[in-house]
Amino acid sequence: MHFNISKKTKIVCTIGPASDNKEMIRSLYDAGMTVMRINFSHGTHEEQLKKLEIARSFEKEGIYIPVALDTKGPEIRTGYMENGAVKVSTGQKMKVLMEPIKGDAEKFSVSYPGLYDDVKVGDHLLIDDGNLDFEIIGKDDKTRELSVEAKNNHVLKDQKGVNAPFSRLSMPFISPQDEKDLAFGCEHRVDAIFASFVRRPEDIAEIKTCLARHGNPSIPIFAKIENPEGVEKIEAIVDACEGVMVARGDLGVEVPPEEVPVIQKRIIDLCRRKGKPVITATQMLDSMVTHPRPTRAEVSDVATAIAESSDCVMLSAESASGAYPVEAVKMQACIAATMEQYLDYEKLSREAYETSEHSNNDAISNAVANTALLIGAKLIVNFTETGKSTIRISKARPCCPIISVTNRRSTAMAGAFMWGVYSVLLKTSMPDFI
Repeated sequence: MHFNISKKTKIVCTIGPASDNKEMIRSLYDAGMTVMRINFSHGTHEEQLKKLEIARSFEKEGIYIPVALDTKGPEIRTGYMENGAVKVSTGQKMKVLMEPIKGDAEKFSVSYPGLYDDVKVGDHLLIDDGNLDFEIIGKDDKTRELSVEAKNNHVLKDQKGVNAPFSRLSMPFISPQDEKDLAFGCEHRVDAIFASFVRRPEDIAEIKTCLARHGNPSIPIFAKIENPEGVEKIEAIVDACEGVMVARGDLGVEVPPEEVPVIQKRIIDLCRRKGKPVITATQMLDSMVTHPRPTRAEVSDVATAIAESSDCVMLSAESASGAYPVEAVKMQACIAATMEQYLDYEKLSREAYETSEHSNNDAISNAVANTALLIGAKLIVNFTETGKSTIRISKARPCCPIISVTNRRSTAMAGAFMWGVYSVLLKTSMPDFI
């Protein structure tokens, strides 16, 4: 297998119009991408299959790029607007309809009819990642229309996300479209599911049942935490899934923004204690959508996620639709490689053991990390079938990369989400030594 071990923190790249061709995907990989994310909120199955096939086409060269299917999830979006956009001014009053219409300066629709029942007067609807704030000032039970008042100026465009902070929505977790998308993922054997808007552990169980129904129950599930209910039940959610994404975009709309860094650190710490990979995502290098260099604040944001022990950092629009996708990956890789030189590996290893079950396997894994630090090892080579020993060594955060040698494709692909792990896939039987 071919891989670049210049950094230990992994990079997840969203593939979109700016990057959905073979040459660009190879360039992203060479720059430091370790996982491809395909966002099923956009595009057809035919378009998504093309991206998946490009990733698989590199395997004959020894390049294995895991593909993660990101579900649409129980999201709410606005409908279409006349001419694609309407200017909204502070104090402007509008109607929100529960049935599809062409929106204008007086009204617009939402994709979830049950929203009318789930909100009350005085609640707020935040549109387009919170850029447009509407207060609900009235409800008409006869027409099932909401009356809202804009609290700021903004341009309302087609199909923008709608958040109702602190409202408990009753919509089903898996929509008919999600069912089709998960069936597609099972058929084409994607390597992970990024489950959007997870609120409770039962949501993970529902996805696992769906995957089993479509014949591939073992696909790892990463829970995207992006609402207060998910934060509230985070420990049970982490226990139920294979990994977590701190999805700071919607999370920063649903909770006060000053709480997001605290929640981020709490989730990263929890995942590390439990030995589950964690991805920090959204707006990490957002200015690089249009500029070749990030802001200093963005560099600090990525560096903080790495210092807090994220297994992966993620790019969204930067790699999917931005003008500088390769440069954004190179920047994240450079920040990671630099930050990793200054980590306190002795402290990280000690913390890993203190939060473990103190089993013999935990002791051996930590001894591996400590010995590597003492002798200045350049690599750790671990032989595994299940990947459990690799997870334990990764949790100990050794000072050097971990080469995980396995005969299972699923184990090799799972390693791409783990800090410091690079997999070698063999065709022979291998014992799990730790």
